[in-house]
Amino acid sequence: MMEEEELEFVEELEAVLQLTPEVQLAIEQVFPSQDPLDRADFNAVEYINTLFPTEQSLANIDEVVNKIRLKIRRLDDNIRTVVRGQTNVGQDGRQALEEAQKAIQQLFGKIKDIKDKAEKSEQMVKEITRDIKQLDHAKRHLTTSITTLNHLHMLAGGVDSLEAMTRRRQYGEVANLLQGVMNVLEHFHKYMGIPQIRQLSE
Repeated sequence: MMEEEELEFVEELEAVLQLTPEVQLAIEQVFPSQDPLDRADFNAVEYINTLFPTEQSLANIDEVVNKIRLKIRRLDDNIRTVVRGQTNVGQDGRQALEEAQKAIQQLFGKIKDIKDKAEKSEQMVKEITRDIKQLDHAKRHLTTSITTLNHLHMLAGGVDSLEAMTRRRQYGEVANLLQGVMNVLEHFHKYMGIPQIRQLSE
């Protein structure tokens, strides 16, 4: 009865450990091995027969068992190392994620600073543009004023010259100068409300 239970347990264990051919092929490609224990069609009886082909070879059974125990110990150590490595990978991953989040926050801070500086620069450009417009208006008014003053100087000088020539009865020269004064006077039509300009015109 006990042997039947053990046989059923072994069969169930083999059914659980039975991998599909695709999975087995993938494992063999990733971890190639010549060890018979790693074969998908491993047969324990054949393996023991290869270790102890004759009765005389059973004398070395302690040595073989010690080698197998040593191999088991090494496998256990490898498994522990891999498990610890996976734990460290998880911790390293969390740490890397935290560092990435901090870097993203710093990047957002820098972007905000750049945006603030860009807004300040835009405001400065607007102020400079406004100042330039004011200077442009001032330049236009100044140019108009200088031109008007120049015309006024020419008008006043022309009127004085006309009066002097009229007193000396130089009517031929008066006729030539009068046309130039009349041309200059055309620039002052909109200023006739000013008494001095009206007086010069008269």
